[in-house]
Amino acid sequence: MLLLLATGTFAAEGDESSKVKDVDCVNYDGSPDGRCVYLRVLRSQGFSLFVEAHDEDTLSADAVKINSRQYALKNTDFYVYAPLADNDSIYLFRYEGAIGDSVHNLDKVNSGERALANFGIKGMYPYVNIPVGTASSPSAKPDTSRIYNIYAPALKYYVAGEEVTDATKLQLEVGDSLQIDVEAVVTIGPDANAVDTTVDKEKFYVSTFGDSDNLIFKTLSGADLETANGKAYVIFSKGKSSFLVYASASVTDGSNFTLSGYKNPGDSKKYFVEGPFPGELRFGNPDLPDLESAVIFDTDGDGMGDSISVQFAGNMDSVDVKDFFYNWPSGDKFKKYSGDETRTGDQFGLPDIDEALQDKDASGVLKAYVCSSVGNRCDTLRTNIKDSVGAVIQVATLVKGSGDTDTLIVRFNKDVDESWTEGEGLKLNGERIYAEAIQKDGNVWKFLVASGVVSVGDKVKIETDCGKDACPDGILTAADGIPTSKNNQEVPVQNSGRIYMSENNGFYDRDGDGRLDSVSVGFETPITEDDLKNMNLTFYWLDNDGDVIELNPSPRDLTLSSDGTVLGFSIDPKSYDVMEKLTAVDPTRVSKTSDGREYGYATLSNKVTIDGKDTTEEVRFEMNDYMAPVIASNFLNPESFQYMSPDKFVVTFSEPIDYEKFSMTDDCLSFYVDGAWIHYSLTSVEWSDGGRKATFYMEAGTDLAERMNPADSVKFDNFTSGLVDANGNRVSEQAPSVMVEGDPRVIMQTTSFADLNRAEELSDRVKPFTIDHVKTSLDKDNAASLGVLMDVGFSTIMNSDSGASVLDLENSGLVWELYVYTNMGVYVGSASGKIACDDEFFEGNCFENPDKLYVRWNMRSDDGRKVGVGVYLAKFKVKVFGAKEEFLIERVFRWGITGSRK
Repeated sequence: MLLLLATGTFAAEGDESSKVKDVDCVNYDGSPDGRCVYLRVLRSQGFSLFVEAHDEDTLSADAVKINSRQYALKNTDFYVYAPLADNDSIYLFRYEGAIGDSVHNLDKVNSGERALANFGIKGMYPYVNIPVGTASSPSAKPDTSRIYNIYAPALKYYVAGEEVTDATKLQLEVGDSLQIDVEAVVTIGPDANAVDTTVDKEKFYVSTFGDSDNLIFKTLSGADLETANGKAYVIFSKGKSSFLVYASASVTDGSNFTLSGYKNPGDSKKYFVEGPFPGELRFGNPDLPDLESAVIFDTDGDGMGDSISVQFAGNMDSVDVKDFFYNWPSGDKFKKYSGDETRTGDQFGLPDIDEALQDKDASGVLKAYVCSSVGNRCDTLRTNIKDSVGAVIQVATLVKGSGDTDTLIVRFNKDVDESWTEGEGLKLNGERIYAEAIQKDGNVWKFLVASGVVSVGDKVKIETDCGKDACPDGILTAADGIPTSKNNQEVPVQNSGRIYMSENNGFYDRDGDGRLDSVSVGFETPITEDDLKNMNLTFYWLDNDGDVIELNPSPRDLTLSSDGTVLGFSIDPKSYDVMEKLTAVDPTRVSKTSDGREYGYATLSNKVTIDGKDTTEEVRFEMNDYMAPVIASNFLNPESFQYMSPDKFVVTFSEPIDYEKFSMTDDCLSFYVDGAWIHYSLTSVEWSDGGRKATFYMEAGTDLAERMNPADSVKFDNFTSGLVDANGNRVSEQAPSVMVEGDPRVIMQTTSFADLNRAEELSDRVKPFTIDHVKTSLDKDNAASLGVLMDVGFSTIMNSDSGASVLDLENSGLVWELYVYTNMGVYVGSASGKIACDDEFFEGNCFENPDKLYVRWNMRSDDGRKVGVGVYLAKFKVKVFGAKEEFLIERVFRWGITGSRK
């Protein structure tokens, strides 16, 4: 049957009434909005929606009068507005005499011939402010007809017309009966607290626990309650029910029972209505005492229940207390008390309890098995154990900070009142200290204390003698309000095991060869060899391929300083293939395969124990650069023609030099030339590539033959005020000397005139051209001849198979060509040759035995004939191989031959 007829679908269009979003059917002033409807959970209700006809439309044949004021249009489409119909809070459906298909938000419907579309709604879960209405289109502004509010009723209990509350105590004897009346009441809306008459013919199941398992429930006629699936139930009629309660044995712990109704459709074990009986219900034996109370204490202040005080009430003269049992603090399995008992009148003491609080709230029951000689009756009495254990510190862990404060992590034996914020609430070694609570998580709190105030091994406890000035928030107290005992224990402050890094972390190049070979890690507080076992250090650097590598030493590879504050690790660069000439973090050196990865830092994994729990922490820390720059490469571009022109010497360093922080002096670099270390003027220098490259213009005005050549050496020399990198690392005395690399210097000299008679002196079998060694200068014979004297500083080329420090002699050398013409350009003769650096000519090494070469023309043509007097042109070509780029020199000399033929 339809219970509701909604207002017209479009009647409210343009209406200025309150917007639905502003309507609250639960929290309102005065009376609720007229559209608010209150529906008990799991109850259905029907309603109709229609399209209202206005003005001349009411005269249409499609208009039907539905009440004294309104007309509705037949066969008209509209949309159902129910934005919460698509979740599980409500079930909306078509209703045409029977339940039809479910309806979703903005479903399209038609009013039909009756001009009314009938629907039903069922509240599946308690939920409030659920709008239902219509819209002319999916995008149109909806018109809300009703706002449903689904509630679960509550239960109220009455005894003899008086409502039962948590202060109600009912005492009966075993065998007595008690009538209990119960009402289901509405919980929201204008009818709140009124009897909910919709709770009709509904079953509410009875549940008992503790001593209440001895309770017996019957109907008012004395019959047993009906059961379903083994559970007894009472039936409500128009929101009310009544039943009788008996006890088959004593019920002394004040236990109660619960009535449960309306099963949760999402969980068959739960009910929407759970109505516990709020008062204390006791049934006692007339010949036995009552077990009035049991309280557990912490007499030694360690936070553990160690003594229970038991109070009986009633006549104890003929009563023998046989045994005690308790299940505090878990509330589960009972333990039999086996210690000694004390007794003072009706009060018993059980001093040999030793129970620690659990993570959850402590609770429990005490049972006493007693017998009376009067009537020979025995029974087990029960009562709840009252917790009287105050707050106590069980574990305190120090976590050192990096600034002005440290953190003290404290685990209490139970949850602590969070209203405490700061003050001198802790006592350290007998003296109050200030602490600020920065995190409160039940029984685990974090306090900030001044740095250095608390040390590992100190003793800490809760301060209980503290005035308002020192402790504005009072004493640290348990959340349950139990006062903190003055004799609460003090506990030693533990080390968390956390490693605190200092700033003394660094990468080193101890031998100065430009490769990382050792690291050091500094600690704020000393560590031990045992700490090393819980640590895992990893350092990140580059290999020669530019890939990021992990240097992960084992504890046996680490060296701990005598004071425990510095840890060292020596690295074998070859075993890790550590990149050469890398003395700083340089992202440009990272390979494509490691693109995006960082290096030059370290990580520390360490097992940390806080509040008795082991966790592994990993922290990244930056490393300082203590590596001095080295010469990564160099190249000499020598001058071979003009002695006033300088040589250009380019030095590339392993990292940028901070050239603004020092003055370039001649002693910054030293050069090994002709068997001695010397200095050159370095004042003419250009810096580029951010300080990584320096170009020196050297030896202008110096004889070309006296200058430095490739294969000489260069090294650092000023180690106190010389070259320095951006991190302040000055060049190292350990840095090895480096061979000067470069292109060749080819110096050519010639004799311009010779006497033709000199040709007469030569044998007829002499070759037109000959080549000779010259140690220093031409001898008298060669000086009287025509030719070219070459002083060649060969270019350097390295043997890639043997490493960068080995010269490739086989692939270094020169090719020369000499052409002679008359002054008219007529060809006379030519010669050519190739000499390798490892040729016998240089005794196997042109760098170690750099003889000059003299190519002499013996004044003969290619066919061996002597030439005549006159002017000749000599074209000389020299190509040096092994240079980084092709190096070719061409010179043309004018030679003159004088004298007369014989």
